[in-house]
Amino acid sequence: MHTSVSTGGFAAEAMLEAGSAPWQRVVLNTRENEHRTPAYLAINPAGQVPALQLPDGQVITESAAICIYLGDAHPETGLAPALASPARGAYLRWMLYLSSTVYSADLRCYYSARYTTDPAGADAVKACALDEMDRAFALMDDALEGHDWLAGDSMSAADIYLLMLTAWHPARDELTRRCKRLSAVCEKVKQADFVQRANDFHKLW
Repeated sequence: MHTSVSTGGFAAEAMLEAGSAPWQRVVLNTRENEHRTPAYLAINPAGQVPALQLPDGQVITESAAICIYLGDAHPETGLAPALASPARGAYLRWMLYLSSTVYSADLRCYYSARYTTDPAGADAVKACALDEMDRAFALMDDALEGHDWLAGDSMSAADIYLLMLTAWHPARDELTRRCKRLSAVCEKVKQADFVQRANDFHKLW
């Protein structure tokens, strides 16, 4: 797994830690642009982490895609509802919502200057992104009413992904106060040994 600290690699590495298959963490220093070297661009031309290289040489990029793949490839972890499970639809819904809506807003919040050609507009980009994040978390908090997890009756990769994104929120304590059901899910996810092992490297909390 090619990764860097405090990135989307966290969720994917938690999935790897949950399984029994051997894996290796290859750390890239993004501050030194090691993700832009010709050697890494040959692995992931997008120049992003994480990237999971399989034993047959196949490479999977995008943290949500890696999580979905690993959940299906290693059903013994119990972290992905089976195709025939009634929880499968909710699982895919939240994985895609988290990765496409919340993750995207998070990037615009922290790297707002990348999303405007007007330097004076960066603050507005950041404010709009934070509002979008907060609306998304509130929506999920409402959806959790009467439920212990985002999908089905047990933890899934969606809950791990949720934890990662809430940990990145710039006002985490305020988010915890507002979204109590969401926060309760995240606290349960934190207790899993394999999640703690992933956090030993990423240090999200």
